[in-house]
Amino acid sequence: MTNYSGRYQWDGIKKDNQEPIAWSPGAYDIEIFQCGSAAGRVQHLKSHVCIYARTGKGHSISANPEKFAKQICSDFSLELERVLWVEDHLCEEDRYEVVLFSRSGRVGRDIFYKINKRSPLDHEIELIHKRCRKI
Repeated sequence: MTNYSGRYQWDGIKKDNQEPIAWSPGAYDIEIFQCGSAAGRVQHLKSHVCIYARTGKGHSISANPEKFAKQICSDFSLELERVLWVEDHLCEEDRYEVVLFSRSGRVGRDIFYKINKRSPLDHEIELIHKRCRKI
């Protein structure tokens, strides 16, 4: 099931005491879909997949995707650690990159993450190709 497919934009302005993804406007094409069906007995470790690709408009979040991921989770009611985050580089070679978030600390309600990137595993590539249209 596709939760969202389209262009996700931000304006770079702080709202409701929440910092923006970046201090300058930007936009990414994203597709969010659920892994498996809710009716099954097996619960996936990653409940959703979020594939995001740069549009060339505004600030790139590729180097530091934490604020982007947190905002996506807030807007679409997702759990950051239960989402398979995939950056689509829109190129032929090494097109997809999986972004992993591991908790590294906490201050009050704020959780901080260590970010690692890796190539997708075979079953992740199958999932991406089977479920998502080209963004």
